[in-house]
Order: sequence, then C-alpha cells, then structure tokens
Amino acid sequence: MAILNQYNFYPLKPKDCLDITFEQSFAMLKQIVGEKELNRAFDISTPYPSPIVNQKDTKWCQTAKIIGINPRLTKTFWGIIKYAMTFSENCVHIMPLWTTGDRGSLYVQTSWRLNEEFLDPNLIEKGYKTPEQQLKLTINVLHAMGKIAGFDVLPHVDNFSEITLLNPKFFEWAKLNEQKTSQLFAPDVDYNTIYKEVESIIIKATNAPYNLFELDERERENFIFPQNSDRTSIRINLMNKIREAGLEPLPVAEHAPMRPVVFQKIEHSGGQSWAVFDVKNRSSAAKVIGCVTPYKWYKIDDNGYPIQNTVEQEVWDYFSDKINDFQQEYNFDFLRADMAHNQIAHSHNCEEKNENEQQEMWAYLKDKINRTKPYFGILAEAFYNTYYINGIADMINKKVDIVLGNMNFQYLNKEYVDTIDDYLRPFRENFPFYPCICTFSNDGDLKEHSVYFQSEEANEARFFISMFLNLPSYTGIGYETKKLKPQNENEFSNEYVKIQEKPYLWGDNDILFEQITQMRELYVKYKTIIDSAHLDLIATDNENSLVWTYSTNEKLKLLFVVNLNPDEQTIQFALPASMRDAKMVYTNSQYDEISASVEQKVFTIENIYIGECAVFEFEN
Repeated sequence: MAILNQYNFYPLKPKDCLDITFEQSFAMLKQIVGEKELNRAFDISTPYPSPIVNQKDTKWCQTAKIIGINPRLTKTFWGIIKYAMTFSENCVHIMPLWTTGDRGSLYVQTSWRLNEEFLDPNLIEKGYKTPEQQLKLTINVLHAMGKIAGFDVLPHVDNFSEITLLNPKFFEWAKLNEQKTSQLFAPDVDYNTIYKEVESIIIKATNAPYNLFELDERERENFIFPQNSDRTSIRINLMNKIREAGLEPLPVAEHAPMRPVVFQKIEHSGGQSWAVFDVKNRSSAAKVIGCVTPYKWYKIDDNGYPIQNTVEQEVWDYFSDKINDFQQEYNFDFLRADMAHNQIAHSHNCEEKNENEQQEMWAYLKDKINRTKPYFGILAEAFYNTYYINGIADMINKKVDIVLGNMNFQYLNKEYVDTIDDYLRPFRENFPFYPCICTFSNDGDLKEHSVYFQSEEANEARFFISMFLNLPSYTGIGYETKKLKPQNENEFSNEYVKIQEKPYLWGDNDILFEQITQMRELYVKYKTIIDSAHLDLIATDNENSLVWTYSTNEKLKLLFVVNLNPDEQTIQFALPASMRDAKMVYTNSQYDEISASVEQKVFTIENIYIGECAVFEFEN
C-alpha cells in the first residue's frame, strides 16, 4: 500500500492510483480522513458538511486551486475518490454526469437522470446501488477530505433529447417546406408559437387521450416514457415523427454573430439523416454545433434574433430550479458554466453594440442558489475576447466568480508575462471576478494544442505559476504525467468527452511528475501565506521573467522566480531593506546550479535557464 506523505496526499501517478484495489484505496482514505469521519461520510442519509459551509460569500474562489476530472478517465465514481487522494489542490470540478445522447458525448445531455456508466461495482456490493447513491457518497467523501466539489452545467441538450420532447416550448424550432429543401420564415412561421406544432405531433404519436402538456413534467414523462420502456426507441420514434412534419430544433451557435441560425440542407449517410444549419452572414469565428440545442432564453423576433430583456421566464425558472435542486440534492459547492462565453442576448447582427447590463441567465441562477448557499460560486467557461460586447462586461453581468481564461493556449513569452501582470494588478483591482491561471483543461487537450506543451521546463513553469500565484488556477487530470509529444488519439483526454473503444493511454512522464509532486507539497506548506499575505509583483531587468514576493507586516516571507527568456540566464531586481537572508528551498533546475546573491539591495539570480523556477524563504 502507498505511504501517505506529511502533506496528507499520496504521491501516486493517476494510472497507478486507479489500479489499486477498492480495499487498498479504502484503507488509504482512512489514513487521510480518519475512521470516524470516513464512517460519517459513508452515511449518505446526511450530507457531509462542505469545508466552506460557513463562508458568507464566494471570496474563497479568489485563490481556488481546481483539478478538472473527466469521469471517463477515472471510470467510476469511486475512481474520482482514488484520484483525489493524489493531489493537494483544494477543489475538484467533475465534468457532466447526466445521461448522454446517442453520440455519447458528456456535453450532449439527454435527460436529468445520472449516467449509469460511472457506477462502481465495489460500491454496489457495499449497498450503494444507484448512481444517485454513489454520487452522494462521492461528494461526502470529497468534503471529508477537505475538497470543494463542483459540477458542470450545460445550457443546451441533445437535439431530440428527452428534455426537448418533454418540453418543446423551452426550445427553438425551424419549420421546413414540404420538400424539406428550405426553411419557412415570418409571416409563415411564428418563432414563439411554433412549438405548439411539436406538442401536437407528440400527443398524436403517443395516443394521449388528453393534452400531455397541461400535466406537470413528471406525469408527462411517466406517460411518454413508461417505467421499464425502451426510452431510446421511443425518443427516436418521436424524433422521426417530428422530422417528417418538417420541424427541426435549432442548434447551438457560438461566437458573434450568432443570429440568425438558418437551415441549409438535409444530409444523409449510413441510412441516417440530419439537418444542417448555419449562421447567416457569419464571421470566420462563428460556428454551429449541430448536435446540441440551446434553451430558448428570450423571445425571438421575426428575423430570428432574441429580443433583449424579453425573458422567457418559464424557461429560466425551469432550468434554474433543476440546477438548484441538483445542488441541494448532492451538496455541490460551485458549478462550471459551460459555454458561458456566449452572449446570447447580445449576439445580433446590428451596428450598435449594447454594453449596458442586461438580464443574464447565469446571474439569475446564481442568485437563486445563493439564497440558501451564499458560498456557492460560478466558474465560467469563458475568455476575455470581444465577441459581441466587451467580454469583461459580460462576465460582470453574469455575476461569475472565476473565469477559466485561455492561458493554456498562450506561449510562455512576453505576452504571457504581460497577461499575468494584468491579472495581478489592474484586473483584480477593477473587476468583481478573478481570472484563472489555466495550466491545461481536459476538454482542451487536443493534438493541435500540443504545441503549447512541448518541453519539460514549459510544463513545469506553467504549473509552478498556477500554484504559487494567489489567483485561482485550473489543471485537468493527467497533466502531471503528460507525455511531451503524444501522437495517438487515445493520449488526448478531449477524445474521452465521447465514448471511445480504446482505453485512455496515460502518460508516464517521471520528470514532470516528480516536479509537480514537489510543488504540491510546497503549496500545502505555504498555502496560508499564499492565501492571506500581501503579494508584490517585482520589476526585473529581464522582461520575460516573473518574480513575486509574499510579505506580512512588511516583512518578506517568500520569493518566487520563473525565467521565460531563452536568451538570458540572469535576473536582477531590487528588494526592500526589510529583506533578510534568503534560502532557496526549491528549484526544478536540471542544469547548472542556480546561484543567488545580494549586493546593495539588488538581488541577482544566475544560471537560471528558460522554464526554470525557484522558491526562496526569508528568515523571520
């Protein structure tokens, strides 16, 4: 059995920790949380208190260190626990857990039922037989371990999902001509009432003796999808009936302009057919994601554009109630807002950009949850680009706490250094949300992105910066052993958003794993200082370097140094008179020994090559 280190996590590679038996992992877990607390966590009749349950607001988000977990990589709910024992970061984000559509993508939701794919056979033997029971246990145990737990929220569903068929009114529809070669527009079609045709088709197809859509959703579901029925066959049959009538749900579009979404053609392949849509007059950045359908958040005008501030209140209440109930049921602490970069109410093809605060669904949802859970936060899958309105204004309107950002798609150069400088100074001084230092995200782990992760030093530097700056950070599962230049599709975790025949091939990068383990240990040691001490970003003579200090009561405590300059191995900077002797306690240097000296208050570090990092402690 692995040995627990003094920092209360097991320095095991992901693949190795997932290979241990249930009995071994249970015994290891007992070492972390203690037998009494573990027994308490296994009682799922009572939620185990979150480590932030007494927080009165979401300020904890400002320094959250988040690990993203694709449950297809951990394979089961208990696999999430196994992996969580191997890192010191305090937050866990679990990718979507709801049942998926025919394509099997985690981000293509078909119902509000949990995905049975992640059931753990060992937990079934212990009496936790349903995904609901196993998820409750998972969150209880994560909380017992001191971890903050988050889930993924999707503002869209599978095109012909069970949710769509049970609630046609909550989605947008297109009507085709009889030949299915073109789309009908106003005045022949009213975008806000077309759903009634879909309802009529479903009522007729199910031989309902009454109007199903006057019932509540649960009664409607029991009639359309009777207990023990083949739900997939029923769904496909209803889909075919609706499509025969020339009705198609509109797909998700992203990046402005997002409107209007218009029918292009019907494509056929392998005995199947599907509708293809595009955005009229779209830019090169705009695109359509054909397999998912957005909720109808706003009323639609005759030209296919959402009408600003004409909220479809019934849709907002339905969605926010579902998510609020899910949070209450499983005791999650934050959510990841998928595709939060989309500015649905603003993506119009008009000349004037409306930058005034508008009613935003994510803000509405957060307000609802915060009434009972004031600490509950939102991590937005968003960047800062100007899509239609200013991206920063949009995040403020949505009341998000953390924004994922796009630092994992930046080279480690002057632009990267300037971004960090902006995050630490003007950005967080002026805006109510915090940007993430994103090391690596699972859904962004694609072959074309490997160019950003091609050296050991670059990968170590990214993680170093993410852990030791007092900003939130995000790192996806598998980063700690990621192969430098993977070639096979099954080495990229993004592929496992979908169902794959081949198992995920974990990296076996011993050098990176060793350095990340040391950084995780140092993070535990210095967490209190990082979270509460004063940070100063220090100007240096090497513009492609990052140097920062933490001090308390004007006394220096810690110094962190990273060199990102390929042409310079020396960094010089001034430190205040309160500085005492500095002792280097960590470096990832694999080459010449790094030397440090102080002369006339000028701190000089030599032999520090590109990608190399160092940590210094000052005497009290």
